[in-house]
Amino acid sequence: MFKNARSFGALFSFLFIFSSTLAAQIQSNQNTQSQSSGLGNLFYVDEAGLALIQSASPLDQFIDPDNYYMGPYDVLSIQGKGLVEFSYRAIVVNASGDINAPLIGTVSLKGKTFTEAKTILQEAFKGQIKDTEISVTLDQPRPVSVHVGGNIPNPGRYVVPAGTRFDALVTGIRVENQVITPLINQTTESVLQATAQRPSYSGLNFDKLDAKEQSEAEIQNDALVKISQQFDLRLVKVTPLYGDAYFVDLAGYFNSGNPDFAPFIQDGDHITLINASPDRATVSISGAVNNPFTGSYRMDDSIERMLDIAGGFSPDADSSSIIRIRDNNGTFERTELSDSEIDQVLPGDQFIVRFQTAERSSGSVSIEGEVDLPGSFSITNSETTIADLLEMAGGLTDDALPNGAYLIRNAKDNRGVNSTTSINLSLLSRSSDQFLEGYDYLEFEQALNPNRMALDLTSPTVLQNTKVRNGDRIFIPKDEHTVSLMGQVNNPGFYNYEPTKTVQDYLTAANGLTIAADENRIFIIKAGSRAWYHPDETELQSGDIIFVDRIPFEDVSTGRNYMLELERQKSERVRLVMTGIGTVASLITAYAAIRRLN
Repeated sequence: MFKNARSFGALFSFLFIFSSTLAAQIQSNQNTQSQSSGLGNLFYVDEAGLALIQSASPLDQFIDPDNYYMGPYDVLSIQGKGLVEFSYRAIVVNASGDINAPLIGTVSLKGKTFTEAKTILQEAFKGQIKDTEISVTLDQPRPVSVHVGGNIPNPGRYVVPAGTRFDALVTGIRVENQVITPLINQTTESVLQATAQRPSYSGLNFDKLDAKEQSEAEIQNDALVKISQQFDLRLVKVTPLYGDAYFVDLAGYFNSGNPDFAPFIQDGDHITLINASPDRATVSISGAVNNPFTGSYRMDDSIERMLDIAGGFSPDADSSSIIRIRDNNGTFERTELSDSEIDQVLPGDQFIVRFQTAERSSGSVSIEGEVDLPGSFSITNSETTIADLLEMAGGLTDDALPNGAYLIRNAKDNRGVNSTTSINLSLLSRSSDQFLEGYDYLEFEQALNPNRMALDLTSPTVLQNTKVRNGDRIFIPKDEHTVSLMGQVNNPGFYNYEPTKTVQDYLTAANGLTIAADENRIFIIKAGSRAWYHPDETELQSGDIIFVDRIPFEDVSTGRNYMLELERQKSERVRLVMTGIGTVASLITAYAAIRRLN
């Protein structure tokens, strides 16, 4: 019996060990989801890591371990590899700044950077276990609590995700599914202002059509401009929980997009917005830079920093020298220096980068349509002629319509300044006493593309004297050998062009004029220039348009008044005739009565 009991105990021990091992294996599989493919490969899914990222906010960049201070609700992982192997996941820093972990117990990380915390934990484990490599990772940084103050609409405490940069003060902080901007009054900013539409004689909304042509002074200030007018974004004061106060250059960040000017917000930061002041000294950089900049002077300003803020030199910049204008006791000194020679930036300094004059003398022009080699060609600005360009393009094809060619000028070297040919119609309407019809007519003419110039390539004068400029586009259409008839003809459309045919021949081919046609208003509209001529003033050519106008009525009201006036005059004539008849009858009656008396 003892033997049976001993056998039963051994069996029980085996079953216990087997079940424990099986349970541990199942638990391990649930935690790590490790599977073998049977080919020696190991597939690993970290369930704890997946749970962490489901609630984490995306980071702009990796956390800087030397500048990130540990605090409540930071989540750590600690792994051991060597004589003793272990993995502790989701170790949370408590409200006292401590962590509790097996083997080492309670360890304080309060006020420590992550680099310092990592060293402390490694030393703590080395005191308990030997020949084991300890690694510490920050699995999830805690939300960051900051305090924003100053003369701003929404001061107070804000909680932002770790990895938030200081530009969030302007772009907004998400709080409970709502974006809050500490520097903007949400109530007043949300008020929509309706834009009045000026009257139009034709009923068209020309304000909408020329919205892109609004002058710089008329563009409504966006939120950033409004904030910059009230607060000095170059001098955002930050007092960290640990360390000395410093100033963040948000104006430099928004001008350049360089994240170095908008560092990460740290937990416990006190942020103070300083009001803008016209009496504060400024510095500026302009000319051939990508984003010219003017802002308050900072003591750490240098020419390298100014170039960074301005986005560096533009492609057409002469970077060999920079002009510095400095106020020396009321006298402005102009000095030309290389960037390496500018060792100091003082309040009030202005830096101007020259444009390369050689670059502006060259450019490219595209030619499209009926030439042998359509494409883009390098030219000497304002020197290359149309004849030179046609020679580079291999000349016209046999199908070209030379009198219908045209040029579109959209110069690339205006440096952002509108051409003198550009018209701001909204400004004209404010100072002119023209009728609304005049405005509509002017705007219709503006819509006909004032940058378009006709090129009659049959004219030697045009070929030799027309100079092209950088950015010009030349179009040479195909000769369809047709003439278009439009307007008050019975059969408008396209008709084959024959040099011997006259305008009257084409009108006859179109079955004549309609009853509304005005025979005195028949025009030829030229193919290239779109100029209007009477038939006896020009030669009809292929591609031209014959247009027959109608008997004109200025508008419905004028037409109605015209008809009423005709009826009134007709009635007046009838009344005068009847009056005359009555007068004659009276005279006859009086004459007859006198004769009887005699």
